[in-house]
Amino acid sequence: MTFGGQYAYVIQTREPGHPSWSWVHYSNGERQTAGRGVVDDAVGSPRVFGRATFRAYLGHLIAEASGVVKYFLDEEYQEHGTDWRILVWDVPATGYDQRSTVPPPGDPLRAGYALAMAIEGGEPHYVGTWNGVDVRKRLRDLAMRAEASRTREAVPPPV
Repeated sequence: MTFGGQYAYVIQTREPGHPSWSWVHYSNGERQTAGRGVVDDAVGSPRVFGRATFRAYLGHLIAEASGVVKYFLDEEYQEHGTDWRILVWDVPATGYDQRSTVPPPGDPLRAGYALAMAIEGGEPHYVGTWNGVDVRKRLRDLAMRAEASRTREAVPPPV
């Protein structure tokens, strides 16, 4: 199968003991941090794209949703953990774009297209799943790097 480079993706979480996955959508004031979308001219296979997109999403949480990150890193919460996953579809390979037009870049409905793919679009071309321990470790590492970077920027250069 040849992949077309237009990928729809959805990031989901699942609490321990719950059989179903939930859509990820966090609001930090006016900023929305939705874990879904459609990317044109995507590089790599659905697997490569999915893994890179998931890493980028965690970085986005660090930058834009510190309250969400604090929740996932909280010591009390660590007893429970949350599984995370990303679903990726190669839109042209599914043929779904023939039944439902992909909204143009910049259109807010573009994120909804990815949800429709999740509901109606058939099997994803890649599913990546991470357990809560791994995600917490990644978030902790990213948060520490972001803090170190902010600290370096705050230190005035030597005179």
